[in-house]
Amino acid sequence: MKKSWMVPIAFIFCLFYLTGCEKRDPYGLSSRDPVTITIWHYYNGVQKEEFDSLVRIFNENEGRTKGIIVKAYNKGSIDELSTAVSDSIEHRIGSDPLPDVFSAYADKVYEVDSMGLAADLSKYLTSQELSEYVAAYMDEGRFDDSGSVKVFPVAKSTEILTVNKTDWDTFAAATGVTEDAFSTWEGIARLSESYYRWTDSLTETAGDGKAFFGRDAFANYMIIGSLQLGHEIFSVKNGKTTMDFDWETMRKLWDNYYIPFVNGYFGEYGRFRSDDVKTGKLVAFVGATSGISYFPTSVTLEAGTNYPIESKLYPLPGFAGTMPCAVSQGAGMMVFKSDEKREYAAVCFLKWFTATEQNMKFAIGSGYLPVKKAAAEQTLLEPFLKEAGEDSAVSRNLIIGLDTANRYRLYTSKPFKGGDRAREILQTSMTSKAREDSQKVKELVNGGIKRERAVARFTTDENFNQWYEDTKRQLEAVIGE
Repeated sequence: MKKSWMVPIAFIFCLFYLTGCEKRDPYGLSSRDPVTITIWHYYNGVQKEEFDSLVRIFNENEGRTKGIIVKAYNKGSIDELSTAVSDSIEHRIGSDPLPDVFSAYADKVYEVDSMGLAADLSKYLTSQELSEYVAAYMDEGRFDDSGSVKVFPVAKSTEILTVNKTDWDTFAAATGVTEDAFSTWEGIARLSESYYRWTDSLTETAGDGKAFFGRDAFANYMIIGSLQLGHEIFSVKNGKTTMDFDWETMRKLWDNYYIPFVNGYFGEYGRFRSDDVKTGKLVAFVGATSGISYFPTSVTLEAGTNYPIESKLYPLPGFAGTMPCAVSQGAGMMVFKSDEKREYAAVCFLKWFTATEQNMKFAIGSGYLPVKKAAAEQTLLEPFLKEAGEDSAVSRNLIIGLDTANRYRLYTSKPFKGGDRAREILQTSMTSKAREDSQKVKELVNGGIKRERAVARFTTDENFNQWYEDTKRQLEAVIGE
């Protein structure tokens, strides 16, 4: 009789015990009543496959235990995603309900936060957890001195110099140039001039040399280059934006981009510089570490000739004699304000996703960089590098990217009203003028003027000053709004 009484009592005790365990969750998460979190992102191709794979792993393990189900949706490009979020906020016809989380750059989060819609994630993170992340990455989500976190870093990227090693080796063997020049912008400019003159000498037609170098995301060259030379173009303090558009600094930036460009030493042809390497129009370019998977494995010339190429990666160049600086980029995740249970559930997934093992898997598969300091430790790196192939482009990209994150000063402009328009001005003002003036040089040469004389019409102090004053006025108009 005593034993028959003990069975139901023990069962009831266990039931209460288990129920009590679930109630210990401070925000009410329960595996018996899971909360569904929706995420909108812009990952595509390999990046989407890796992200979706990790979401499945979370849902089947950590999420099932805690009572969290994550549903992730691709919303096109980052711009299309941003538009979709705006449409949902404004309840436009045909828009979807707002997600719980979406991928966003700081400027977009700043805009959403100004509407009072961004959750402060700091209360769901301990000081120890915060300290595990690369400080520059976490700082991107802090818009003031209150300690609040509005953007959760999940996968970052910086910039890297990528070279068509196959064509470089031929050029180096013929001329004696060395890779030492890859460390500075001044060296890149000199090297590109040498390449132009060497390729020009290979034909009987004078002035038909080829460009050597190009770059993506030109605004980064302006912002990071200016910072290296001692002038932060945009600084934000107490909600006020100050501009430092220094004349001498801009002249150095001009001399190491515009001047080589109008001379034909630098180039820009397709949508991305990796496209230009693929068509044989460039040998080297600076682009995002997250774009390594797009680097071509062969070159196809206009005549239809195709040949395989190898790549070689180098750290981002800088100006001679300056402190190494590099951009920190790559969208983080913003959590919309809701109730604490949903916000906490979203942060639980983000913390799991950025744990070193998961984040390294995503980094190896997608080309992004992991966001925790521990990821750079050799003992943690080795297994992932072996899996990817220690000499593979993906592994070299990761090693150089992590070295940049640890050795360079990482920088991102603080968001401010009109910041996206200001960046667009920096992105296009010098590059547009370089392309237009380069075309004018070609027209003059075709008209019978010697190339040196044609170029000399544009490499004047007057031309620079005109560009400088015009660009400065545009930026002042945006800052003053």
